[in-house]
Amino acid sequence: MESLNLEFFRPMLPLPLWQKLLGLLFVVVILMGAYFALGWMPVQDEIEQARGQVEQQQMQLKRNQHLAQNLPKKRAEYEKLKVQLSIALELLPKKSQIPDLLESVTRAGTNSGLEFKVFKPRGESVKEIYAEVPVDIVVTGTFRQLLTFLKRVGEMQRIVAVKHLTIRKGQGDLLRVKGNVMTYRFVEHKTKK
Repeated sequence: MESLNLEFFRPMLPLPLWQKLLGLLFVVVILMGAYFALGWMPVQDEIEQARGQVEQQQMQLKRNQHLAQNLPKKRAEYEKLKVQLSIALELLPKKSQIPDLLESVTRAGTNSGLEFKVFKPRGESVKEIYAEVPVDIVVTGTFRQLLTFLKRVGEMQRIVAVKHLTIRKGQGDLLRVKGNVMTYRFVEHKTKK
Protein backbone atom coordinates (compact mmCIF):
# COMPACT_ATOMS: atom_id res chain seq x y z
CA MET A 1 0.00 0.00 0.00
CA GLU A 2 1.32 3.32 -0.94
CA SER A 3 1.59 5.90 1.75
CA LEU A 4 -0.96 8.69 1.65
CA ASN A 5 0.35 11.97 0.35
CA LEU A 6 -0.02 14.18 3.38
CA GLU A 7 2.56 16.74 2.29
CA PHE A 8 -0.26 19.26 1.75
CA PHE A 9 -0.99 19.30 5.49
CA ARG A 10 2.71 19.58 6.62
CA PRO A 11 2.74 23.45 6.77
CA MET A 12 -0.25 23.34 9.16
CA LEU A 13 1.42 21.11 11.75
CA PRO A 14 3.28 23.87 13.60
CA LEU A 15 0.13 26.06 13.86
CA PRO A 16 -1.63 26.38 17.24
CA LEU A 17 -4.65 24.16 17.89
CA TRP A 18 -7.21 27.00 17.78
CA GLN A 19 -6.05 27.92 14.22
CA LYS A 20 -6.27 24.28 13.13
CA LEU A 21 -9.83 24.08 14.53
CA LEU A 22 -10.77 27.37 12.89
CA GLY A 23 -9.43 26.08 9.53
CA LEU A 24 -11.36 22.82 9.99
CA LEU A 25 -14.53 24.78 10.80
CA PHE A 26 -13.99 26.93 7.69
CA VAL A 27 -13.67 23.82 5.48
CA VAL A 28 -16.80 22.27 7.05
CA VAL A 29 -18.79 25.51 6.51
CA ILE A 30 -17.68 25.65 2.85
CA LEU A 31 -18.66 22.00 2.31
CA MET A 32 -22.04 22.53 3.99
CA GLY A 33 -22.67 25.69 1.94
CA ALA A 34 -21.84 23.84 -1.28
CA TYR A 35 -24.09 20.93 -0.28
CA PHE A 36 -26.91 23.32 0.63
CA ALA A 37 -26.60 25.35 -2.61
CA LEU A 38 -25.98 22.47 -5.01
CA GLY A 39 -27.89 19.60 -3.39
CA TRP A 40 -30.46 20.68 -0.83
CA MET A 41 -32.05 23.74 -2.52
CA PRO A 42 -32.75 22.14 -5.94
CA VAL A 43 -34.31 19.13 -4.22
CA GLN A 44 -36.51 21.43 -2.10
CA ASP A 45 -37.62 23.33 -5.22
CA GLU A 46 -38.55 20.04 -6.90
CA ILE A 47 -40.46 18.99 -3.78
CA GLU A 48 -42.41 22.29 -3.76
CA GLN A 49 -43.26 21.92 -7.46
CA ALA A 50 -44.38 18.35 -6.87
CA ARG A 51 -46.56 19.49 -3.92
CA GLY A 52 -48.16 22.15 -6.12
CA GLN A 53 -48.87 19.58 -8.83
CA VAL A 54 -50.30 17.16 -6.25
CA GLU A 55 -52.60 19.90 -4.90
CA GLN A 56 -53.77 20.76 -8.44
CA GLN A 57 -54.41 17.10 -9.19
CA GLN A 58 -56.33 16.70 -5.91
CA MET A 59 -58.50 19.72 -6.74
CA GLN A 60 -59.11 18.33 -10.24
CA LEU A 61 -59.95 14.95 -8.71
CA LYS A 62 -62.48 16.54 -6.33
CA ARG A 63 -64.10 18.45 -9.22
CA ASN A 64 -64.27 15.30 -11.32
CA GLN A 65 -65.69 13.29 -8.40
CA HIS A 66 -68.33 15.97 -7.88
CA LEU A 67 -69.20 15.88 -11.59
CA ALA A 68 -69.27 12.09 -11.54
CA GLN A 69 -71.70 12.14 -8.61
CA ASN A 70 -73.98 14.49 -10.55
CA LEU A 71 -73.65 12.61 -13.83
CA PRO A 72 -76.92 10.62 -13.55
CA LYS A 73 -78.78 13.83 -12.64
CA LYS A 74 -77.18 15.71 -15.57
CA ARG A 75 -78.03 12.87 -17.96
CA ALA A 76 -81.63 12.93 -16.80
CA GLU A 77 -81.73 16.73 -17.27
CA TYR A 78 -80.21 16.31 -20.74
CA GLU A 79 -82.84 13.75 -21.74
CA LYS A 80 -85.60 15.99 -20.37
CA LEU A 81 -84.26 18.99 -22.33
CA LYS A 82 -83.98 16.84 -25.46
CA VAL A 83 -87.66 15.90 -25.16
CA GLN A 84 -88.61 19.55 -24.56
CA LEU A 85 -86.61 20.59 -27.62
CA SER A 86 -88.33 18.04 -29.82
CA ILE A 87 -91.72 19.27 -28.57
CA ALA A 88 -90.72 22.88 -29.23
CA LEU A 89 -89.50 21.98 -32.71
CA GLU A 90 -92.87 20.41 -33.44
CA LEU A 91 -94.53 23.68 -32.46
CA LEU A 92 -92.20 25.73 -34.68
CA PRO A 93 -92.80 24.86 -38.32
CA LYS A 94 -90.07 24.76 -40.94
CA LYS A 95 -90.03 27.33 -43.75
CA SER A 96 -91.81 24.99 -46.15
CA GLN A 97 -94.76 24.64 -43.71
CA ILE A 98 -95.43 28.40 -43.33
CA PRO A 99 -97.83 28.72 -46.34
CA ASP A 100 -99.94 25.83 -45.00
CA LEU A 101 -100.00 27.40 -41.55
CA LEU A 102 -101.10 30.79 -42.93
CA GLU A 103 -103.78 29.02 -44.95
CA SER A 104 -104.98 27.34 -41.73
CA VAL A 105 -105.24 30.76 -40.06
CA THR A 106 -107.28 32.07 -43.01
CA ARG A 107 -109.51 29.00 -42.92
CA ALA A 108 -110.05 29.46 -39.14
CA GLY A 109 -111.18 33.05 -39.81
CA THR A 110 -113.52 32.24 -42.68
CA ASN A 111 -114.96 29.20 -40.83
CA SER A 112 -115.66 31.50 -37.89
CA GLY A 113 -117.63 33.81 -40.18
CA LEU A 114 -115.10 36.60 -40.43
CA GLU A 115 -114.50 38.35 -43.73
CA PHE A 116 -110.86 39.11 -44.50
CA LYS A 117 -110.39 42.56 -45.99
CA VAL A 118 -106.58 42.48 -45.75
CA PHE A 119 -104.26 39.49 -45.36
CA LYS A 120 -100.74 40.75 -46.07
CA PRO A 121 -97.66 38.73 -45.05
CA ARG A 122 -94.63 40.86 -44.20
CA GLY A 123 -90.95 39.97 -44.28
CA GLU A 124 -89.82 37.61 -41.57
CA SER A 125 -87.55 38.74 -38.77
CA VAL A 126 -84.82 36.22 -37.93
CA LYS A 127 -83.80 35.82 -34.28
CA GLU A 128 -81.23 33.38 -32.85
CA ILE A 129 -83.04 30.06 -33.27
CA TYR A 130 -86.38 31.14 -34.67
CA ALA A 131 -87.86 33.60 -37.14
CA GLU A 132 -91.03 35.66 -36.71
CA VAL A 133 -93.38 35.63 -39.69
CA PRO A 134 -95.84 38.54 -39.27
CA VAL A 135 -99.06 38.95 -41.24
CA ASP A 136 -101.16 42.13 -41.18
CA ILE A 137 -104.90 41.43 -41.12
CA VAL A 138 -108.08 43.45 -41.31
CA VAL A 139 -111.30 41.49 -40.77
CA THR A 140 -114.95 42.31 -40.30
CA GLY A 141 -117.46 40.29 -38.33
CA THR A 142 -119.37 40.09 -35.08
CA PHE A 143 -117.82 39.93 -31.66
CA ARG A 144 -118.79 36.27 -31.34
CA GLN A 145 -117.16 35.47 -34.70
CA LEU A 146 -113.98 37.23 -33.55
CA LEU A 147 -113.92 35.22 -30.31
CA THR A 148 -114.46 31.97 -32.25
CA PHE A 149 -111.56 32.88 -34.57
CA LEU A 150 -109.25 33.66 -31.65
CA LYS A 151 -110.22 30.39 -29.94
CA ARG A 152 -109.48 28.37 -33.10
CA VAL A 153 -106.13 30.10 -33.59
CA GLY A 154 -105.26 29.36 -29.97
CA GLU A 155 -106.05 25.67 -30.46
CA MET A 156 -103.76 25.25 -33.46
CA GLN A 157 -100.89 22.77 -33.13
CA ARG A 158 -98.33 25.35 -34.21
CA ILE A 159 -97.49 28.53 -32.33
CA VAL A 160 -99.56 31.41 -33.68
CA ALA A 161 -100.08 34.66 -31.79
CA VAL A 162 -102.65 37.33 -32.57
CA LYS A 163 -101.23 40.71 -31.53
CA HIS A 164 -102.02 44.41 -31.54
CA LEU A 165 -105.74 44.12 -32.17
CA THR A 166 -107.59 47.35 -32.77
CA ILE A 167 -111.36 46.92 -32.67
CA ARG A 168 -113.66 49.59 -34.13
CA LYS A 169 -117.35 49.66 -34.79
CA GLY A 170 -118.18 48.92 -38.39
CA GLN A 171 -121.52 48.88 -40.24
CA GLY A 172 -124.46 47.62 -38.19
CA ASP A 173 -123.45 44.98 -35.63
CA LEU A 174 -120.17 44.26 -37.38
CA LEU A 175 -116.78 45.12 -35.97
CA ARG A 176 -113.73 46.13 -37.99
CA VAL A 177 -110.65 44.46 -36.46
CA LYS A 178 -107.13 45.35 -37.45
CA GLY A 179 -104.08 43.52 -36.07
CA ASN A 180 -101.23 41.13 -36.65
CA VAL A 181 -101.05 37.39 -36.76
CA MET A 182 -97.55 36.29 -35.77
CA THR A 183 -96.28 32.83 -36.45
CA TYR A 184 -92.83 31.50 -35.80
CA ARG A 185 -90.57 29.07 -37.57
CA PHE A 186 -87.44 27.21 -36.56
CA VAL A 187 -84.21 28.53 -38.10
CA GLU A 188 -81.82 25.76 -39.01
CA HIS A 189 -78.20 26.84 -38.66
CA LYS A 190 -75.88 25.26 -41.16
CA THR A 191 -72.72 23.98 -39.56
CA LYS A 192 -69.48 25.06 -41.15
CA LYS A 193 -67.12 22.31 -42.18
